[in-house]
Amino acid sequence: MLRAKRAVQGICAVGAILSLFGCGSGAGAKEHRPTQGDTPSPQSVRALDKDQVRAVLPDSDAVPPGWEKSGTLRLHGANPEDGGSLAYGTQGYAATDLEGTVGFGLQSFRTRAQAIGRYTESKSQMASAQVGPAQIPDVDAAFTASYCIGKNHCSTSITLRLDSVFAYVNINTDGPAAADAKILNSVTRMFAQRIRQAQNGQPPSAKAT
Repeated sequence: MLRAKRAVQGICAVGAILSLFGCGSGAGAKEHRPTQGDTPSPQSVRALDKDQVRAVLPDSDAVPPGWEKSGTLRLHGANPEDGGSLAYGTQGYAATDLEGTVGFGLQSFRTRAQAIGRYTESKSQMASAQVGPAQIPDVDAAFTASYCIGKNHCSTSITLRLDSVFAYVNINTDGPAAADAKILNSVTRMFAQRIRQAQNGQPPSAKAT
């Protein structure tokens, strides 16, 4: 289980409980509203391999100015025993403007059904958190939620599914739980765009705005 203030690299993509923050879409989300259920998209499954996962995880030039990498990149290849996982990667950042740590993580599966299973599992583990919808462009499903451990150690995140890819963006702070929704949505949209670019065979180039 993820605990706030811990490094976010190992968060829910391996089945741990993830806590998320309910926030609005922010700029740019009016043009497209994502499907909030788990209905598969009509496109073919676009699984990402280990090298593509590495490229999708945002580097320093893709995140807001002043963010510094926190911890090392974690990257794992195919693991047939882990629900059909093809690749899994995480990268954390110290975000001085949020006074917290931001983690990006994604897990690519062999089939869309396996990614739906992981997404559904992570959402079901949020019974004790404040769960709500998310409006991130061009995703098949997304949800937000939040929780705090006591008055401090709060966690806010958005979880996504894009075809056969399960992903999340997590912000851990000393509290309160309401980390800046505008920034959270901006970096999550960027992350989703990078995933779609890789799935379309393009170099991931999207940056947070």
